[in-house]
Amino acid sequence: MAGRLVPVVVTVSSTEAAELLTSLLQDYFAVLEPGEEHSTVTIEPIDDMRRGVVIYRVIQASRTVAQQHPEADQFLITEEGSRWRLPPPAL
Repeated sequence: MAGRLVPVVVTVSSTEAAELLTSLLQDYFAVLEPGEEHSTVTIEPIDDMRRGVVIYRVIQASRTVAQQHPEADQFLITEEGSRWRLPPPAL
């Protein structure tokens, strides 16, 4: 997998919530793909170092989305296909 950057992918159950998440991540060139059951927001990181920054920003933005759209389910899709609920619980 060397040399291949893995995109950061988030699924969102509400179109409006997905649109908000995309707008909050516009500085990272987030792309929205609307779907019937859920929408997908994809961000292509510039390099491996910035992938961590993108994930951090996704977590921050997911909190704003959860406040404004509490009914929406948000999941970060990991490299191996696992789903992590967003926003994560407080420590």
